[in-house]
Amino acid sequence: MKSWINQRPIEHAVFHGIKEREQQMAPTRISQTSRLGSHRLRIAFVAFFAMTAGGTAIAEDLDVNQEISIAIGGEPPFTELKPDGTLAGAGPDIDRAALALSGFKNFKGELMQYGAMIPAVQAKRVRILSAGDLNIRPERCKVVDFAEPSICTAQAFLIRSDMVGKFKSYKEFAALGLKLAAGAGTLQAKDALAAGVQKEKLVSYPDNASAVKMLQDKRVDAIALNDAGVLDMKTRSGDESLQMVLPIADTPIDCAAAAFNKDDTALRDAYNAGLKKLKDSGEFEKIMTKYGLQSNYKLLASAKSAAEMCNP
Repeated sequence: MKSWINQRPIEHAVFHGIKEREQQMAPTRISQTSRLGSHRLRIAFVAFFAMTAGGTAIAEDLDVNQEISIAIGGEPPFTELKPDGTLAGAGPDIDRAALALSGFKNFKGELMQYGAMIPAVQAKRVRILSAGDLNIRPERCKVVDFAEPSICTAQAFLIRSDMVGKFKSYKEFAALGLKLAAGAGTLQAKDALAAGVQKEKLVSYPDNASAVKMLQDKRVDAIALNDAGVLDMKTRSGDESLQMVLPIADTPIDCAAAAFNKDDTALRDAYNAGLKKLKDSGEFEKIMTKYGLQSNYKLLASAKSAAEMCNP
């Protein structure tokens, strides 16, 4: 970035050149008025070069030929860095496609621990935290700027076909006096108890395969877990009769989004513009489907905006 200090010798020379010409033309008329005029001229030049420096900084921020570094956590199918350095996963695919639609071409992935991500973007060691990494949280919004939501998750039920249409929430489930399989100490178990499911109706399980077997044998009437876990249970079971209820109606939807340094609003805005085009064109849905995240894509329809999630 060009600073105003770097421009000052030019301004200084121009100013003194004008002053010398004034002295040659009227050497005896160096009055308070002329000094005031010269002072005003100097201020005008300073303002001009300050604006020029600022304009350069903005242009550099939006230089579409610059390399954009994207931090990822390495959690397939959301984010992944291949051995050859290639970025993969739904998050990076969304990031690159959104920025490509705003003219950017060069990208680099950086694998790091989740706890290091926000400090890295704050220190400008990376430009973006991938859309597949961090959920939007009010406390995070205070230190980074989030783009609009990209990947949403929620709690879900896995049920038998005879349970279809009977309940959509923990409260409705509790009212029917049914039995629920949920991992001991999990968020799902806590939310179910808080909604009125009786403790004796809550059944813990040692592993996912055991939970599915209990459901199929009618020892429980539903399994509660996060959407990715429920989808994995259904897929691994090979039982086409099992159905998903997503989301559980009385639970929040969590959404992840790309995050930026607070000073990088121009890049965030360019990202959001590209992201909107990506969603409107149907390409966003194709990316999600490629990674088996169709249910996560559908949750976007119920998601709040980034501003609403930052200020609940």
